[in-house]
Amino acid sequence: MIMRKKQINSLGIYKSLAGASKPASRLVLSEEQLARLTRTAEVALAIVAVAGITTLAMIAPNVLQAIDKLFLKKVGSRLSHKIATRKTAQAFYYLKRSGLIQMRRSDSGWKIFLTNLGKEKIKAIKSEVKLIPKPKMWDRRWWLVAADIPTKDYRQGADLLRRKLKELGFYSLQRTLWLYPYDPRAEIQFLAGEYGISYFVTVMEVSRLDMEDEKRLKDHFQRLKIL
Repeated sequence: MIMRKKQINSLGIYKSLAGASKPASRLVLSEEQLARLTRTAEVALAIVAVAGITTLAMIAPNVLQAIDKLFLKKVGSRLSHKIATRKTAQAFYYLKRSGLIQMRRSDSGWKIFLTNLGKEKIKAIKSEVKLIPKPKMWDRRWWLVAADIPTKDYRQGADLLRRKLKELGFYSLQRTLWLYPYDPRAEIQFLAGEYGISYFVTVMEVSRLDMEDEKRLKDHFQRLKIL
């Protein structure tokens, strides 16, 4: 007798999620990490990546709450539990169908884990550069990122941060000091955490610079159309 593996579709995922009404005690994604994600499938994938091999029931409250936060940010209103559950089910079904996750039945419910393709997708999401928000009016203050990183032990993290700062348009005052006209704390905090160098990176607000330095900075950021 041939035993067929039990399959799960969008409706099956929805039924598995329907009882997950208890809110998550703590979101596994920080506000900064969540701010970088724009689609429900990305949110679900990121939470699976952080949780590791887990079950649908265990991460469901976290995913539901994160997706609700995502929609609150995008449209300014919260989702009903029913709609959040449906969107979460659709997100997991999309991830499964796209080969980014696998779902297998176990005694404790549907077990979820990333495929190799899913791991590559997570790397791609992490490597994307999100532009630092530009306020309506510049307050004429500067922000200094000091990254005094011991390259002997943290060379990879130091190189990755330096590359990202260049991509974002930061002005290099010297190898460990970078300047920007808008508040970059959320982005820098996220990047330093991802690269394991948070202890060595500091962000400071600067109210005044030498006139020649300020002119050079303005020329740099105007050329890049940041100012």
